[in-house]
Amino acid sequence: MRFPSLAFLAERGAAVLRRFPWPLAAGAAAAAFAIVASNSSGTPGDVWVRAAFVAALALPATIAVTLLAETRRWSLGLRTVALVICVLALIGFFLAWPGIDATPHAIRYFQLSAVLHLAVAFLPFLGAPEGAAGSLAFWQYNRRLFTGFLRALVFSGVLFVGIAIALGALDHLFGVDIRSRVYFHIWIVIALVVNTWIFLAAVPDDLPALAHDSEYPRALQVFAQYILTPLAFSYLLILLAYLIKIVVGGQWPSGWIGWLVASVSVTGLLGFLLVHPLRADAAQGWVRSYARWLFIGLAPAALMLLVAFAKRIGPYGLTEPRVLGVLLGVWLLGIALLFGLRAGASIRVIPVSLALLLFVTLYGPVSPTRLAVSSQGRRLAAALASHDTSAANAREASGALLFLIDRRAAGEIAASIGKPLPPINWTTARYAERDSVASRILATAGARFVPRYAPGYPGPARPGAGRQQWFNLIGNGPMDVAGFGWAVPVAMGDTAARLAGTDSVSVLAPGASGIARVRAGADTVLFDVAPLARVEADSSVNQRRIPAERLRLEGTAGGRRVVLAITQLNGWRNGGAISVAGWSGWLLVAKR
Repeated sequence: MRFPSLAFLAERGAAVLRRFPWPLAAGAAAAAFAIVASNSSGTPGDVWVRAAFVAALALPATIAVTLLAETRRWSLGLRTVALVICVLALIGFFLAWPGIDATPHAIRYFQLSAVLHLAVAFLPFLGAPEGAAGSLAFWQYNRRLFTGFLRALVFSGVLFVGIAIALGALDHLFGVDIRSRVYFHIWIVIALVVNTWIFLAAVPDDLPALAHDSEYPRALQVFAQYILTPLAFSYLLILLAYLIKIVVGGQWPSGWIGWLVASVSVTGLLGFLLVHPLRADAAQGWVRSYARWLFIGLAPAALMLLVAFAKRIGPYGLTEPRVLGVLLGVWLLGIALLFGLRAGASIRVIPVSLALLLFVTLYGPVSPTRLAVSSQGRRLAAALASHDTSAANAREASGALLFLIDRRAAGEIAASIGKPLPPINWTTARYAERDSVASRILATAGARFVPRYAPGYPGPARPGAGRQQWFNLIGNGPMDVAGFGWAVPVAMGDTAARLAGTDSVSVLAPGASGIARVRAGADTVLFDVAPLARVEADSSVNQRRIPAERLRLEGTAGGRRVVLAITQLNGWRNGGAISVAGWSGWLLVAKR
């Protein structure tokens, strides 16, 4: 096998630049904006962060439009007009989109991103003739995109790791100061420019000619037949067993079932698409059996997913993730029924229908945010109209109101309480003043507000955990450091090593179990913070300030005295059981 020369690679790279100048410019712009954002505040709502995210959307958008123009043989002028309209639409999205700092905005971004990436898969073939030839061309095109993406990912990853190792060597061996930010900048440039360039080199030049291409890589069949297929059917068997458990035991589906349904859907549909051309091969009968049983199994899986969402929506109303979950469950059920009843249905239906569903629900009355806000507004109105003064009803109204405040849904809140709202600064209402704003709004309606982490407010639902309550202990007052040589900051989840004299001090494990494992030099000491929390956490107060000397734990490391002086300890309590969520403080290390 002959390796390509540098001259060939340069020529090929120039050809990609001539064919896809707009996508490469979009990648370069996204990388530049991301680098500028990393040197500024870098907050999710920062203008440069928003610009980087939206420029990243221009990558798939301009690729899809460029390929559509090629297949339709548009003139250079018409192609340019279409690309300019595409960019102007994204600029409009940039002006309307506040950033990725909140759930609804993040969901809307990823919806649009999914639509544009799916458009790359089908837009060049939109309106093209169906039939065996058209189906083969569509499959060969997407097969090349898939393998090209994997190749670009491997090449880019190896390039970044190689450069990072070289820079690390300069830093540690020659004392060249390489800031951590430089590694991020290099990764951004490789991911958005180099990776895009390599991927675009794999896009076929003549798409209609793919209708006569019968090539099928052996590695692809092995991957689909011996990896994806067993995984998909193992997931389906687990779902079948769980369905039997539901029917026999009368137990409703758990919310965790969504992850399993998503796994079987992705692996199953990917495997089905990868082996699609083999269905016409008489020697590959397993492909037809695989497709038949896959869609037979996906139908009840989709139904179980919908029931699991209905279980949450009934008492707590809609949220954006629940709306999307229901939409995707309905889509999956439709795909399962279509291909289950019509084995010869076009595979184009899969990306086209999914993109259409996500696009239609991006904005407007059927968007996830609009549906969720309406649902939570009805939930708030029902809680207030019941005139129930119980703590449970107060929590119900408070939870719905906090959701609406986070979305700045002033009109929905006013309609729910039936009275004009008090003056509200919506710029800060979602953050530090949220509880205060919610309390004033409910007071207007003659109801009381229950903070999310107030005593008695239910914690996250966990199987068999019952009702949990949040606690937060804060060390108060001066800390006695007499007799110690060093005070090293430590925290749960922070595994960074810090020097105490000549010894390195670090946290070895997250400590979610309540056990803090700290290494001082070559020795490890264990601190059990759960008993401390159990003694100090008062069930009637969710946040307490504790004298500093009562939040100290002593230990020994190699004959050396070590003290963990905790400044903050929080978590959940359920009766006498304690679940530690986080801690931070100082490790006091005595000299040997």
